Amino acid sequence: MNMNAVNFSGAIKTAFERRLLVRAQPRLVHAKFGVPARINQMGSYELRRYEALSAITTNLSEGVTPDELAQPTLTQLTVTPLWYGAWMGYTDKLQATAYDPILSEITSILGDQAGLTIDTFIRNAITDGATKDWSNAVTARGSLAKTTDDVDFADFIFQLAALQTANARGVIGGQDYAVIASPYSWASLMQDATFKALFQYEAGASPYRSGAIGRILGCSIFISSNARVYVDEGAGSPACDPASMLFIGADAYGLVGLGALTPNFASLDGAGAGYANRTGQSTQPVQMILKGLGETGLDPLNQRGTVGWKAAHEEVILQAVFMRDLEHTNVGS
Repeated sequence: MNMNAVNFSGAIKTAFERRLLVRAQPRLVHAKFGVPARINQMGSYELRRYEALSAITTNLSEGVTPDELAQPTLTQLTVTPLWYGAWMGYTDKLQATAYDPILSEITSILGDQAGLTIDTFIRNAITDGATKDWSNAVTARGSLAKTTDDVDFADFIFQLAALQTANARGVIGGQDYAVIASPYSWASLMQDATFKALFQYEAGASPYRSGAIGRILGCSIFISSNARVYVDEGAGSPACDPASMLFIGADAYGLVGLGALTPNFASLDGAGAGYANRTGQSTQPVQMILKGLGETGLDPLNQRGTVGWKAAHEEVILQAVFMRDLEHTNVGS
């Protein structure tokens, strides 16, 4: 009888690699452009703004004192941070027998979840609170139809005009607006002939070969798979999935945390403009809490431990006109 793999299947073992596969993580960019604040030993945070006065339209008459101006309008915003958190347990046996470094992996996974949670809350708040617009002059999300209302250059340039009309300043270096878009939104724009030609001109040498995204028309573009998509909320049968494209100016929204529980917004995403996803980097933007075996309470044999995260955070719209949310459909999605 010939010796083969079937006869000696028990002798053939699987090779294990302790280096774990990379988890795919979205770019968490929605916190990048907010005005941060931290409060200590207070439950709420108050922001105040005096509104600008309109221009004078009449000249002074000789010897006549003009009427007194009305007092400027005062706007007050009160923000109360909300608390968030989650945890996982582990046992002494799991820690002693698991082949993978299970405790560090649990910590990393929870850190990823914390970052995604904070980014998603901010994303939802600013897309809900921004000045809304819809592609192709449609007037409601439910009327957006695939193919007919796919985003194009005209939609993009109108959002910039609206921000400039509102006197919104750039949020990046005092010059550029920030644009947050999904990968499919970017793909749609790159199939618009006008946008494609302009992008190739402004992005420099060989932007298609290099895969550069970066900057165009005074906008720094950030691509994130966590950009908002409204599943089945568009027109059609089956209903299409409209997406959001955010155009953000300075002082459009604020982020308020509480003491040591304030999320570290700077750690959510360390890369510059462009790049659809970032991988291989643990995200731990909040307070991570590790309780070793026997530290969780009644545990006489030191059998149980926990890992968790906790944060206190809230977001607030400061100037809705300094931020535009273009809802649209995309080519092929």
